[in-house]
Amino acid sequence: MDAIKDAHFTESEMEELTDLYNAMLTMRDSAEMHKFFKDLCSINELHSFLHRWQIVRRIEQGKSYEEIIRELAPENKDSEVTDDQKGTRKGKGRNATKVSSTTISRVKACYNNPDGGYRTALGRLKGDNK
Repeated sequence: MDAIKDAHFTESEMEELTDLYNAMLTMRDSAEMHKFFKDLCSINELHSFLHRWQIVRRIEQGKSYEEIIRELAPENKDSEVTDDQKGTRKGKGRNATKVSSTTISRVKACYNNPDGGYRTALGRLKGDNK
């Protein structure tokens, strides 16, 4: 396996980040991955990931910024996040926030990188095992 290099992280952080990536790779299916991500991330962070992936899929379909913003606008602006075990209110959910053109622009720039992670994931979902 190739060593990962990224100027945004120290060598020590990269070792631990690689360990995290390897832990993710041990998940056997999307249900296990969901449990792992729910433990690892806040609901708002998961919504951020989801919004970016939704944007990627819409960019892939050739949709405009305006179409993406309209499609991903929240249906219920007063949605609240609750704790699954206690049923207590935990505040406004990220899904109550619409995506911004800045986020779309950033995602599109990454999408346009032929060697980027979005392209790798999309290709593999289509059966391209590069």
